[in-house]
Amino acid sequence: MTLFTACSRKDKNSNVTTSALTTQHLLADSLFLYAKQIYYWNTALPDQTAFQPDGYVQSDTLSGLQSELLALTRYPKNPATGLPYEQAIYYDDTGVARNDNTQCKYSYIEKTADLYGGGLTSVIADPQKTGTLKMTLDGKENELGFAIGFIPVSLSADTKEKIPYSDKDSSVAYVRFVTKGSPAYNAGLRRGQIISKFNGNRWSYDNNSAQITNALNGSSITLTIYKPSKDSSWDISFSKSLYTFNPVYKDTVLNIAGKKIGYIAFKSFTSPANAQPALDESFGKFNGITDIVVDLRYNGGGYVETATYFANLLAPASATGKVLFAEYYNQLMQQGQATLLKNQPVYDDNNSPRDYTYFDIDYSVSKNTAKIAKTGNVNSSSTIKNIYFIVSSATASASELLINCLRPYFNSVYLIGAAFSDDGTKTYGKPVGFFEIRLGKYSAFLANFETKNASQLAGTQTDSYYDGMTTNLQKFDDVRYDFGDPNELCLLYAIRQITGNSSYIPAQSQSRAAFSGISSSDDNIRLPIGHGIGTVTTIHDMITTPDQKSIRR
Repeated sequence: MTLFTACSRKDKNSNVTTSALTTQHLLADSLFLYAKQIYYWNTALPDQTAFQPDGYVQSDTLSGLQSELLALTRYPKNPATGLPYEQAIYYDDTGVARNDNTQCKYSYIEKTADLYGGGLTSVIADPQKTGTLKMTLDGKENELGFAIGFIPVSLSADTKEKIPYSDKDSSVAYVRFVTKGSPAYNAGLRRGQIISKFNGNRWSYDNNSAQITNALNGSSITLTIYKPSKDSSWDISFSKSLYTFNPVYKDTVLNIAGKKIGYIAFKSFTSPANAQPALDESFGKFNGITDIVVDLRYNGGGYVETATYFANLLAPASATGKVLFAEYYNQLMQQGQATLLKNQPVYDDNNSPRDYTYFDIDYSVSKNTAKIAKTGNVNSSSTIKNIYFIVSSATASASELLINCLRPYFNSVYLIGAAFSDDGTKTYGKPVGFFEIRLGKYSAFLANFETKNASQLAGTQTDSYYDGMTTNLQKFDDVRYDFGDPNELCLLYAIRQITGNSSYIPAQSQSRAAFSGISSSDDNIRLPIGHGIGTVTTIHDMITTPDQKSIRR
C-alpha cells in the first residue's frame, strides 16, 4: 500500500481522526505531502494549513487530484517570465502562443492501470491531457502510422508536382511523416505525397476536418494519392495493427560543395533495445562525414539512456570522460531526507516490487552525473566543430537534453525551427523529469529533477530552457518533400549554413525554377502556413530507470 497514512491530524469539524476519513481525503493529503518532499520546487509550496488539500476533494477522485496538482504547480514562479514554471501553452489558429491554465506543463496524475505497460505520454495536439499512448517508447505502436497536414495549394507551384488550381488560397493535404514499419509505411505511403481523397471522399480542411479526423482515427483507411506530374492517382488501403517500428525516419549522406553531410531524422528516444540497433545502422553509413544534421522536429523525447547513447555517437572523442549532464534534485532528496519515499517500492518491468524503495536511491549530484563515453567512428577525430538540429515546438524532453548536453563540446549548436502551425521560434521547453509515485490506484508524476549540462554546472551558462530553446532560424516545415531531400527548406537552409553558400539551390530546383520562371526563394512564405490534423507528436516523460541509479546502503 503506497498511500501515505502516517499523518494523524484530526478533522477540524469533528473528533474523527485521519484513519476514518474518506479515501479521497487521504489521497489529497498524500499528494500534498509528497509534493512537499520530492517536488523540484518544494520550498515554494505553502504549508498544509494554508493550502488545505481537502478543498480539492471531489466525488470523481482523479479529477480532484488533478485539480489539486494544478493548484500546487501555480506556486513556483520562473523569475525570467513571472509565470509558473509549469505554465502550459497552446497555439491558436493564427499560430500565436497562448497561456493554457487548464493543465500543468510537466506534472500529471493518472490511474495506474491506464499507464502500466508502455511509454507515458501526453498529446500536444490536444490542449487537454489525454490517455496514454501505450508501448510507444518500447518501439511498438498500434495504429495506422502516419500524419498529414494541409497547406495552400499555391505552394506546390515551385515543385515538380505542381497542382493546377483556380483558388490559390485553397488547401491541399500532404503526408507529414510515416513511421517506418507501420501499416502506412508498408503500404508505400511516404512524406511529401499528396492526398486527394480520404476513403473515396474529396474532403477539404475548411469544410470537413471532423470527417478527416474520424477517418484518421479509424481502424482502416483508403487514401487516394495524386501525382500531378503524371496526372495520375492511385489508392492505397491499410489497417491499424500492432507493429514494431524503427525510430529512424530517414538517414542519408549528401555530398555538396566538398562537404559530406550526414543527415538523420529521429522519431523518439525509444528503449535502448529498440533504438540502439537503429542508430548504429544509421551511423555506420556516416563514416568520413564532415558535418551532421539531426532532425528532431517530430521528436517528443523518451529515455534518457537512449539520449545519452545518441550523444556519445555525436560527441567529439576529445570530450571523452567529461560531463555530459547531471540530474539535480531538491535539497531534501539530495540529503536523503525525503522519508515518504520509504513507502514507494521500486517496480520491475513486470510491475513486481523489488527489494528496495525509492528512498534507498542516492539523489546527490555526484551520483547522478553522466560522463561522455565516445561511441562509434563519427567525430572520432574531433573534426566536426558545428552541429545542426532541425527542431519545432514539439521538440521536447530527451530531445532537448541531447541538444543541451552537446553545447559545451561544439563551436556552434545551430537550431533551425520547422514552422508549420506555429512560428517555429521555440522548442517545447522541458528540462525536467520525474519518476512514478503510486498513491493507491493512482500514479503521480511530479517534476523532481532538472538536467544541467557541463557549462551550467560550471556557471558559464546561466540560462535554462523552461520557456523553450530559441531557434537561430525559422523555416517552413516543408511537407512537399521527404526527409533528407535537400529541397526541403529546413534541410536546405542547414546546407546553406554548412557550405557558407547562402544562395545554394539543388540542381534539379535550378532547372525547374528556370523553366517555370518561379523563384526558388521562400522569402514570401508567411509563417505559420499549415494546418495539422490529429496527433503529430507526443511529448514523452524524460524517463530514467532505477537501474541507472546508485543505492544508498
